[in-house]
Amino acid sequence: MIARIEALGGIETRQVGSHRRFKASYVDDDGTSRSAFTTVQIHKGKDIPPGTLRSIQKQMEPAFGKGWLL
Repeated sequence: MIARIEALGGIETRQVGSHRRFKASYVDDDGTSRSAFTTVQIHKGKDIPPGTLRSIQKQMEPAFGKGWLL
């Protein structure tokens, strides 16, 4: 998950415990510069729940495009 976000241009902005916060900048249809944010929890040996994956995908869609996580 983190490797994919970083490969698409996401930047880690901070980390608190096992939660890492990412930001990705993009330009919307009006030409306005915007940012998308998401938080990814890191727990060794555990998979990220499907609902959390959908939430992360939805939060970063404006910057990375539809279906970026597939």
